[in-house]
Amino acid sequence: MNAGSRTYSIKDLENFCGIKAHTIRMWEKRYGILTPERSDSNIRHYTEEELKKLITVSILNRNGLKISKIARLNDSELLREVLRNKNGEETSDGTFKPGDLIMSALRFSEEEFREKLTNFVREKGLTEAYLQVFHPLMQKARILWLTDCISKPQEQFIRHIIRTILISEEIGIDNPPNGRSAAIINLAHTEGENNLVFLKYLLRKRGYNVVYTEGTLSADDIRGIHSVRPFAVLAVNLPASEPDDEVRGFCNEMAKELDLKKVLVLGRYDSSGSWINGKTEAVCSPAGLTEWADSL
Repeated sequence: MNAGSRTYSIKDLENFCGIKAHTIRMWEKRYGILTPERSDSNIRHYTEEELKKLITVSILNRNGLKISKIARLNDSELLREVLRNKNGEETSDGTFKPGDLIMSALRFSEEEFREKLTNFVREKGLTEAYLQVFHPLMQKARILWLTDCISKPQEQFIRHIIRTILISEEIGIDNPPNGRSAAIINLAHTEGENNLVFLKYLLRKRGYNVVYTEGTLSADDIRGIHSVRPFAVLAVNLPASEPDDEVRGFCNEMAKELDLKKVLVLGRYDSSGSWINGKTEAVCSPAGLTEWADSL
């Protein structure tokens, strides 16, 4: 038995990729995108390679490529397309060069890697370092993992060190609380956890008392936290697979039940149109988190 192997359920794939289970099944049947193994009880099980492929397919589909065209691409063509789609997204000013940073991570050289990242914080401040370097680096690492250029432990190492720097900077904030309160709740998977830690830093810098626990919680936990430590602002990370209408309904319900002033939704692919109305708003990027925090 290979103790290091792991398989994923269709629910895991739904949460990782933001694609509904029925859509995954349809893509399997109609286009042969994935070929899962099945248990004796006919339950699908997917390998890490199939997870990587579906993440790649979802990236291309979100960038406007039709699934019928994606299905005709072989594995090499898929990876070439996703790399082409990600070109130019590493920084807004084109100055970010990930190679030297990634080499430190590949060696698991924590002291060296941490020092390189901390230098960006000293130079730019944490907010700009996260927007211009840290987040693009995590995106790059994700693509390198998908293309088998780095291992999963190396990709996780990059995200872990960035998270510890975010936490350290947040702990060092000496702004006195201004009486305003917020809660950050993760109802999805943990791949975007660093964005939540970054948001906590942004709110703390602006004087908010913030309740945030790592890990995935439930809707009832939101009510439970509020009963112990009431908050007026809620940021909630939801699975991308949840339909926008259902998410809006859930947020409206929470806002009314808990008498919230603002609700921020993370985990959407599109924040335009009907998201920006009333108390609820959605953002899709770290820059959007910064703008939202500034608007409070």
